[in-house]
Amino acid sequence: MIDFKNIRKSFGEREVLKGITFSVPEGQILFILGTSGTGKSVLLKTIVGLLKPSSGEVFINDREISCLSEREMFPVRRMCGMVFQQPALFDSLSIFENVAFGLRKHQPELDHAQLSARVKECLALVNLSGIEDKLPQAISYGMQKRVSLARTVAVSPRILLFDEPTTGLDPVTTNSINHLILELSRKLKTTSLVVSHDMQCALDIADHILVLDKGEIVAQGPPQTLKQSTHPLVQDFLREALNAETAH
Repeated sequence: MIDFKNIRKSFGEREVLKGITFSVPEGQILFILGTSGTGKSVLLKTIVGLLKPSSGEVFINDREISCLSEREMFPVRRMCGMVFQQPALFDSLSIFENVAFGLRKHQPELDHAQLSARVKECLALVNLSGIEDKLPQAISYGMQKRVSLARTVAVSPRILLFDEPTTGLDPVTTNSINHLILELSRKLKTTSLVVSHDMQCALDIADHILVLDKGEIVAQGPPQTLKQSTHPLVQDFLREALNAETAH
């Protein structure tokens, strides 16, 4: 579904990605781990064409996208759903209107009954039935994160992109969001990329994990393989995950 081939990205003199190559088979959950400033979010933005690589090729569903125009990128972006670090809900709109926002834009042919049914279906997917008339400020931060996930899946993306989805959440809510990512990815048969610094989340739900350091992949593989890695950064992540698990 997604192929990166020798991707390099520079901002002026600073090279952020240094020859990144990896593939994500359809239906898999890939976690991209790394400390701040290692290029994780740059990878996500490259997938949806918000950033163009300095060199290399990006393929989505066997189509090379890094050379496409803005207009040509539109159907590619329709395939992708982005879940941001913050919920990014419209404060003045009800939960119903927040979830319906993308549907009104991309599927204007839906009548009110169809729109309402789809909104309710998506809220049920994230275990939030019956809150359609509330405003975002009337629900908890964790619930707002789930509403943003419902809004993203409403337009039926084939690829889900998560940018630090559990930042700022307590351990219980973090666990619920992680299992929602797993459940939705399996149920909707999406290909999911999760940018994170949380090794425990990755070990719990990822099919494959990449660890970035200074713009390069320093370790990769399924969770069991990563647990055997001797790379110092991976060891740091594993110790942090163990300490967090012990504390809770």
